[in-house]
Amino acid sequence: MAKTKGLEKGEGSKGKKKSVGKKGKEKAAATTSSTVPEVSAPKLRYPEAYFNRKILVGKVLDFAFCSREGFPIVEWLRFQGLKPLFSLNKPSFPDLMKEFYAKIVSSSSHFSAGISTIVKGKTIEFDLEKLHSILNIPNLGVKGWNQRTWVSGDGFDRLDCVRVLFGENAEPLQRMYTRNLPQHYRFLHRAICTHILPKAGGFDEVTHMEAFTLYHFVTSRPINVLFLIVM
Repeated sequence: MAKTKGLEKGEGSKGKKKSVGKKGKEKAAATTSSTVPEVSAPKLRYPEAYFNRKILVGKVLDFAFCSREGFPIVEWLRFQGLKPLFSLNKPSFPDLMKEFYAKIVSSSSHFSAGISTIVKGKTIEFDLEKLHSILNIPNLGVKGWNQRTWVSGDGFDRLDCVRVLFGENAEPLQRMYTRNLPQHYRFLHRAICTHILPKAGGFDEVTHMEAFTLYHFVTSRPINVLFLIVM
């Protein structure tokens, strides 16, 4: 039997040592590192644009202050039954909110409205009645929606709308800007854009849907705000 005691790694039976050069060490190191499984960074479940976008939370209206100062926005919101919505101040979780919106799917039409989404693997579904029970605001009033142009039907007069909001010389074909609104209307526009019809970017331009909503508020015409939120 050949003697093996005292032999070093790489020694042959004649006791000669086999040297390992620099290239051999580098090759061995590379082989060792390749056996370690790579840990890939977890991918975001929602687009990076949502992850980086700032989310405004805790926006509530001080009804007592606005009432003392005589701001008409108080009566406009109360007429539509929206005081609970504009008084809502609950803990917020921005990352979950981003995931909620990134995976949202709408099943809405002019006759019915609903949305579904998935957050942390859980499916969440809303319709107008469920949202009514959560927010405690009315599921009543005119339902209207158009992302590209004016809402039609339901007795809505777009000429009257722009002239009530922007003055007697305004025309429906003109672009609409908040700088041309009276001060109290600008305040209401900002409230609508933060709570009902959220928008990215600035608040300078007034969209057709924002004008449609403003018009119903300032003329005390019931509008279904839940429908606007879901759409």
